[in-house]
Amino acid sequence: MSKIREDNKLLSKIDVIVKLLCMQVKPQVEGLKKELLKTSQQKKAYKMLDGKKSIKEIARLAGYSNSRTLEKILPEWERKGLILSIGKGTNKKYINIENLEV
Repeated sequence: MSKIREDNKLLSKIDVIVKLLCMQVKPQVEGLKKELLKTSQQKKAYKMLDGKKSIKEIARLAGYSNSRTLEKILPEWERKGLILSIGKGTNKKYINIENLEV
């Protein structure tokens, strides 16, 4: 069997495993969203967490007067498992687990 065919088979298996894991965590994610996303601003910000936009940009687009409020909320969301952080320091970005490419 060729290396490419073996790699494709492995990727297909990994894809199935990832989808199964996503199915398992979906109920927890929905519960966390109900618990943590209380305001329309928080819901908008959550949807925009794509790992690409800066916190300042998301705060502005979600209607926050400044980014400090959102900067205080995001670590709690991460601790609870609703979002993931990517990078460090001033380059740190966040992604909600629904925006992870599967």
